[in-house]
Amino acid sequence: MSVARPPLPPRRKIPPPPPRASLNSEVEEVEKDEIPKGIVGRIASIHLGQVGRAKLPPPVPIRRTESPYPEDKPEDVGRGNLRGTPPPIPPKWSRPHPDDLARALARRPPPPPVKRPSVHVVQNIPSPPPSPRDAGPPRRHLPPMPTRLPTPPPDPEPEPRYELAEEEAAVGDPHDEQNSCLECRDFSHVDAHAALFPRHTVDSLDNLAYDLTEAFPYEIEKARAIFTWMHHNIAYDAGAFFSGNVQASTPESTLSSGLAVCDGYSGLFNSLAERVGIQAHKVTGHGKGVGYEATGAGHPVPQYSSGHAWNCAFLDGRWHLVDACWGAGALDGSTYQQRFAPMWFTSAPVEFGKTHFPEDPSYQLVSEEEGGPVSWEDYIMQPAAPVIFVDFYMLDLWPSALQPPTRNIQGGARTRFHVFKRCEHMSTAEADNFIYMISIGNDRVPLELNGRGGWSADVYVPRGAGEVSLYYVSTISGQDAKGIGMRALKNALGRKAMTFGGLARWTVI
Repeated sequence: MSVARPPLPPRRKIPPPPPRASLNSEVEEVEKDEIPKGIVGRIASIHLGQVGRAKLPPPVPIRRTESPYPEDKPEDVGRGNLRGTPPPIPPKWSRPHPDDLARALARRPPPPPVKRPSVHVVQNIPSPPPSPRDAGPPRRHLPPMPTRLPTPPPDPEPEPRYELAEEEAAVGDPHDEQNSCLECRDFSHVDAHAALFPRHTVDSLDNLAYDLTEAFPYEIEKARAIFTWMHHNIAYDAGAFFSGNVQASTPESTLSSGLAVCDGYSGLFNSLAERVGIQAHKVTGHGKGVGYEATGAGHPVPQYSSGHAWNCAFLDGRWHLVDACWGAGALDGSTYQQRFAPMWFTSAPVEFGKTHFPEDPSYQLVSEEEGGPVSWEDYIMQPAAPVIFVDFYMLDLWPSALQPPTRNIQGGARTRFHVFKRCEHMSTAEADNFIYMISIGNDRVPLELNGRGGWSADVYVPRGAGEVSLYYVSTISGQDAKGIGMRALKNALGRKAMTFGGLARWTVI
């Protein structure tokens, strides 16, 4: 049995929109008496007629979208029944007032702009960088190579106690009585090590300081290695000295050039010593070197002058004076002679002070018991000492004990000559020494042991003899004459060829 469906409700009819008023009707409502007369009225009527004939744009179609509000009904969308304030209605167009239109027509147009001539302006604008395409591939900037730092020595392998004791005995404790005396200490192993590093193979001061000193446990040996290396590798700049063109130097420039005067020697020694932890100072003052002439008796005291430099170093608990410049060589006229003079590393302060006077008296290192501090007058007015040659120092003789102590000796009288070793620990046996002789003209008188640790001779010096010289017999028949003894010398005199080496010289007055 079929059930009849109820009929559908009638559709609701939407009333048509009210008719829109046209602009033409509004124009018709304008009263004719409001239109001005004359030219202005004619223009206004033409304008109003054009406005009346203008067609309005078609109405914008309503876009039906889903309501953003859930309570709005779908059928209400599109009829302006959306929640919220509706947008404002644009104002209704109104006809412009005739007076405003008349004023606008009566306004004169502005004059045309003046045409200015174009000016070409040159601006100083930097040029852009070159194009990477034109410049080629970019260069690769590598980071600088790190400076080679000294490599610490490896830890020594453990050794038996007796082998270590033998090694310590060979090196020597600097605080022992004999080894604490620099005059007789053996530095041959240090000097040999310092000769292994020629200057042209050195790339930096740090590496040089480490290479020279890392093998030695004591500061005195480290300083000796630096002192000896400078003798082998730094030459005195005689050309700059005699031409008066001495330039300021640095340790780096001295290492690079291999040339220096006294200031460069002391600066380089100081720099290397400090790099290995040695406390050192650069000392300036007066030195009785090239050009020095002793002041005669009765002359005024010369004014103080400073033209030399050396070093003062604290080595193994004691202060020492070091002159690396004089220790490297000496000037023979205007020519530099590379001669090793180790006495300028081992000299005692009293002896060192006879030829060096520091600006700061504290660097004399001379105690009150030894007569210090020495005044400038006492230093500069000392009588001239005998001329001493380099072999005198090489044979470990003591300049301060040389007799006579003055350069001038009186002729027509007997004179006592004495020569001593630098240290009481040094041997005076015949087998360890040369034969020393006094030469006056063609006469030669040998010196004999005096029982006081030296050699002596009592010699008559005639008037007008000119000079008296101290020699040593260096060779006999081409053989080294060291240790030949007095008997062998007497047998060889007048029979065998001999050579002699000069040690000192006096002037007869």
